[in-house]
Amino acid sequence: MTTDDKTLRIFMAITALILLTVAAGCLDRPLTPGHRTLEGDVWVLKLDDAGNREWFTIIDSGRFDEALSVIEAPDGYAIAGSVSDVDEFHPTPSVILLDREGTVVWDKAYSSPDDRRGTGITPDGLGGFALAASRGLIILTDSDGNERHRTDFAAEGEYWAIALSGAGGWIVAGGDRIAKIDANGTIAWQEPVRGVNPGSIPIIAPDPAGGFLIAGEAAEAPGAITAARFDDRGAPVWNTTIRSDPGEGYLPSAVRQDATGGYSLLAGVTDGEPAGVLEISLGGDGSILQRSTINASAPVTWTPGGGYLSAALIENGYGGAQLRAERLDEDGSVQWTSTQRLDEYSIIVALIPTSDGGSAALGMYMKY
Repeated sequence: MTTDDKTLRIFMAITALILLTVAAGCLDRPLTPGHRTLEGDVWVLKLDDAGNREWFTIIDSGRFDEALSVIEAPDGYAIAGSVSDVDEFHPTPSVILLDREGTVVWDKAYSSPDDRRGTGITPDGLGGFALAASRGLIILTDSDGNERHRTDFAAEGEYWAIALSGAGGWIVAGGDRIAKIDANGTIAWQEPVRGVNPGSIPIIAPDPAGGFLIAGEAAEAPGAITAARFDDRGAPVWNTTIRSDPGEGYLPSAVRQDATGGYSLLAGVTDGEPAGVLEISLGGDGSILQRSTINASAPVTWTPGGGYLSAALIENGYGGAQLRAERLDEDGSVQWTSTQRLDEYSIIVALIPTSDGGSAALGMYMKY
């Protein structure tokens, strides 16, 4: 397996494995004699439009800090994750807000009687945020991060996603279901998701006119991706499975709706040589119009003006890591490459374009 393959699997899965180890009680003591207990710190790297470092922020509460999602907010960046005492592991959903210079504005945890992790976040349209956490816990906050409402589906699924609905309210997805929550936090409807692996991390692409697409790992075809289109009441419209070539697997990284009413999807290629990124174009009826491979790494996303942003850990060890971020044009040619040294063993979680033409990468330090 290549270094990029390993990075991609870290991006989608290694955090869950680490936390399962924690839950089994392995991290309430040093892993080996002379080693510290495992700690997690959150980091955010901001790059300008040429790939130069603008700032690098580390969030270290002294406990096990985890980050799983980042968005650009009106006045900075909002991060969904969790916080837990290392010696008594109990992940609690959290949101961190950074300003435009990377300074922490506030860092809030939201109590839960059982283990939950914040895995998705979106603005609420009122200056606050809507946080999606494990097993369908949805928390609405005000602009200062104070909880103003919660909805608990008490459902399966470690990873839940949330997105603003074109018809108002939010679409949430996780485990075996999708649902609509109105502006007051009331559940308007919920339906089975159909075709998407309940253990995968779903991606939601809302349609401004109503309806939405859910993409995730396919439930019945290992290594494949399912893209499922629903109307604004959660009724299925179409379902397309993108199958992998022999010896390969796909992990979805980004989905968007195109101006034509179809959809584009980016997915990291795992196990194959070279790894690369698969781009799929779907028609408005779910038909596969085109598929191509880009010489890039996941996490990967599009730039607003066309082209791609890509990141990978090209070196990673207990002495530190090397992060490589790249911007590619529409033809996949590299416009710039930025290499950044990280001080600890790292996980890269997400990469987003920013409104100033730059980008922000979200990750974690795993410290022993």
